[in-house]
Amino acid sequence: MDVLLVSNGPGELTGWAFPLARALRRLDRRASLHLALPPCQYATGRERQVAESSGLFDRVYGPAEVVRLVLSGPRPTSRCVVHVGGDLWYTARLSRRAGCPAVAYVERDLVAPRHRAFARIATHTDGLAEELVRRGVPADKVQTVGDLRADAVDPVQPAPEPEQRVLLLLPGSRPGIFRDLAPLMLEVGRLVRARLPEVELALVPSPFLSEEVVHAAARGQHVFVAWTAEQRRAVLARTALALTLPGTSNVELGLLGVPMLVWLPLYDPSRVPLEGLVEWLARVPGAGRALKGWAVRRGLRRLRYVSPVNAAVGEPVVDEEVGKAPPPAVASRVVRLLEDRAHLRRVRERLQRHFHRPRGASERLARTVLELAS
Repeated sequence: MDVLLVSNGPGELTGWAFPLARALRRLDRRASLHLALPPCQYATGRERQVAESSGLFDRVYGPAEVVRLVLSGPRPTSRCVVHVGGDLWYTARLSRRAGCPAVAYVERDLVAPRHRAFARIATHTDGLAEELVRRGVPADKVQTVGDLRADAVDPVQPAPEPEQRVLLLLPGSRPGIFRDLAPLMLEVGRLVRARLPEVELALVPSPFLSEEVVHAAARGQHVFVAWTAEQRRAVLARTALALTLPGTSNVELGLLGVPMLVWLPLYDPSRVPLEGLVEWLARVPGAGRALKGWAVRRGLRRLRYVSPVNAAVGEPVVDEEVGKAPPPAVASRVVRLLEDRAHLRRVRERLQRHFHRPRGASERLARTVLELAS
């Protein structure tokens, strides 16, 4: 049977689509898995290459191909279409063209007004499932499966506290942002090491970055680049603190119980990706940058937290730094955090208490998909 997954953006692809695809392969080795990558403002441009190199999919459709699939051309032959990222409209449209049921995996209630397009809606928490029912989604259509990202990360056993000397740098997965922020983060690391020489710097590059981009940033710097899965596990086990941007990396670190400082520098608000029409309007030459800057500042005023970890828990579990703070100011805060071992210990404990997600969500969702497809 053919199953078509719809996803895009680095976090959704590796955190949602890949675990689900692996579970589908385990449960039904005969299944033919296809992946559709619709246009997405969060995409890096390397999603197709990463997906094809994973070996999980029989065919991967790039953004232009997906647009053609939803508008015209041959109809998809799928038995089930599964939303694991991107715009819900593409999944609904592809399922209509294929004449098959659709499943949506969601972490927000935006699907409620469009629930009729989906045979099942899977959620990561009971709370969201209850909210969807309150908003009019039939209860027999909603299923809590858990957090797919818990199956995407390899558990890491933290090293003894005296061995936790790594400051982990995560400058994002989009090449343009990485080129801008990797030098800033490395400067923060240099300033931290000047005050705390025992600290080791490590960088875990996103698979959506080319080796050339990463090498160009790390060349001549005192930073260890963890390329392999084994190296990443070793680095994470010895990480005392991660300096990271808001995004899926926060959730992955939270699942692993790694303390973090979530840094959102606002030197150029027009570089911050947004959801909805404003993101595409902001790319229009001329007034686009001004529009984007206004939208980002307005959006931040309405946000209580920028880290998905804090937003999910509803309280400041991990530290945040938002604004135009220069590297010396960020480095000073990093030093204070690294010196406060009791605080880092409390953060780890709170992450383990509030952000624990049991594994198995991908298999539960895969069984639902195969049931509908058959």
